[in-house]
Amino acid sequence: MLPKTISILILFFTFTQFAHGQKEIKLYEGIAPGSETWDWKEGLSENNLFNTKVVYNVTDPTITAYLPHKASANGTAVIIAPGGAFHTLSIQSEGVDVAKWLNSKGIAAFVLKYRVARSFTDDPVKELMSKMNDFEALDKENEPIVTLAMNDGLKAMEYVRKNAESMNIDPEKIGFMGFSAGGTLTMSVLYNSQESNRPNFVAPIYAYEPAIIGSEIPSEETPIYIAVASDDLLGMVPYSINIYNKWFKAGQPAELHIYEKGGHGFGMRTQNLPTDTWYESFGAWLKMHGLMEGSTNLSPFQRPTSPNDSLRSVLLNADKKLEFKIYAPMAEEVSVTGDFPNGFPGIALKKNYLGVWSGQTENEVTPDIYTYDFTVNKIKTLDPKNTLVKESLNGFSNLVEIEGKENDFQTRKDVPHGRVEKVWYTSKTLDGAQRRLHVYLPPKYDRLKKKENLPVLYLLHGGGDNDASWTTAGRANVILDNLYAEGKLAPMIVVMPSGHTGKEGFFMGAGPQQDPFCGDLLNEIIPFIENTYPVSNKRTDRAIAGLSMGGVQTLNTALWNPELFGYVIPMSTGYFSPNIKEIKENYADVMENEEINRFELFQIYMGGEADIAYQNNLNMMAMFDDFGIKYNYTNSEGGHTFRAWRRNLHDFAPLLFKKK
Repeated sequence: MLPKTISILILFFTFTQFAHGQKEIKLYEGIAPGSETWDWKEGLSENNLFNTKVVYNVTDPTITAYLPHKASANGTAVIIAPGGAFHTLSIQSEGVDVAKWLNSKGIAAFVLKYRVARSFTDDPVKELMSKMNDFEALDKENEPIVTLAMNDGLKAMEYVRKNAESMNIDPEKIGFMGFSAGGTLTMSVLYNSQESNRPNFVAPIYAYEPAIIGSEIPSEETPIYIAVASDDLLGMVPYSINIYNKWFKAGQPAELHIYEKGGHGFGMRTQNLPTDTWYESFGAWLKMHGLMEGSTNLSPFQRPTSPNDSLRSVLLNADKKLEFKIYAPMAEEVSVTGDFPNGFPGIALKKNYLGVWSGQTENEVTPDIYTYDFTVNKIKTLDPKNTLVKESLNGFSNLVEIEGKENDFQTRKDVPHGRVEKVWYTSKTLDGAQRRLHVYLPPKYDRLKKKENLPVLYLLHGGGDNDASWTTAGRANVILDNLYAEGKLAPMIVVMPSGHTGKEGFFMGAGPQQDPFCGDLLNEIIPFIENTYPVSNKRTDRAIAGLSMGGVQTLNTALWNPELFGYVIPMSTGYFSPNIKEIKENYADVMENEEINRFELFQIYMGGEADIAYQNNLNMMAMFDDFGIKYNYTNSEGGHTFRAWRRNLHDFAPLLFKKK
């Protein structure tokens, strides 16, 4: 025996090692009584017919403590006995996963590794299955093992109760639960317990009654929770009913759940069946008995911990697939969409036992910046774990950046940075509306503005975006910063206005008279910029570029007013067939204006055949060919997303305002 002071020190160091984490604790000093001659080695099987982690050849019984944070602990504890026919232990699905769920509710959990029969190969499940056809022989083989396992369970109860205070546990709120053989063990522990090791509540889940040791129901009130599936191939339903009836007749609190489907060993598995959430009913039962109340340790300024605290909502996993997670325990349906591969119609996420929904892309994801949107119960929900967002017309979307060489051009670096200003102006053209735009000023702007008037790029957004989209999802300022640092860019100011107005108009129609924004740009924005910033008003110092809706607005503004612009860059856009017909019939004189072919650059971009504007663009270019309009065309990839448009900007920006 160790001196008392040394024992206390050992206990202290033991608990400081696993506070708020996990620690495996031996139940016996030295060799466990009854297995002195066992000289085989404990093993772990992951590739087996049970399709879960399985422990076998346990000779040294332990409990692994899973303790919630002290601030979240509500005083309840549960010892968990995994199943496996006393030959194996389904340690993950019927052990660790259960413990983690209990922790999320503020409950301390202890996964019991009790002694099991010897396995002679490294595939204990296969060995066990060969014995399942003869239950009588299996029961006879297991009989001495059940007694040893029961002793391990009683020892675990004794340990937890004895050390309850040091683990923030109420010694009168310690329960015992088990699955299959673990359920058998649960009832054996209860029937053979004394005051020091008696569970305060029990939960046998699809327990095997014939192997239970003892049958005397305790005189003390001991609530019981029982669950089983009707299609249990091992026929556990009658045993669960028998246990319930005994409790009911004794006037003891009892609850029985018989699921129509779920099979044997449903544990914490996901089968898309009601058994997937059996633990929620168990939680409601615990709460009814005052075993899942909120922590009494919390101050008014604290909140309970949750799986959300350490959650990473989006990451590139080891398979190079984009993985999404969101904590939404009360949700019934969650999905994620975005411009990542196969992001539309999106990914239906699945919920685990902790209330965390997760899913991943089917294919590998290359380095880039992607948008994504969670939808929770049909409501678009901003990711609460990610502050990187894209601002758009109808709210915000999240962004995730995957690092890599393909992403280098749009990655923030240690280079001189320009600045982005939010600017408000009054638009008389739009009945005095207060309008916002963003202006990018290049690095060393304060020095540059003293030397000469700077050229201007008017950069327009798409139909689902707003004036902030080019500097959030578009990374325009980052891309330009990097180009300046590489010496590839002529100094310029970039103006990013809001393309939507409060006035009625068909913004994808032909000509500026159909879109109120075109009037706002020509009559308000350009004069405002030229009166506010030191910019040139020369045609050769003015460029206009836009994507999708903004691409049509670019064409409507520049083709109808070619004398105002030297550079015209429409991206992922094109007139609809009725508008092409309208142009041919009513605006042939516009298309035949010789000034159009005097543009310094007329560059059209398309995001590949996946771009929704692809056919419209082909039709439009055919019309340009008929009118003899000269243009450059680049068809790449990225679809109708900023993944394409960021690369377009990186490509055309160095072509602007070069002195000849």
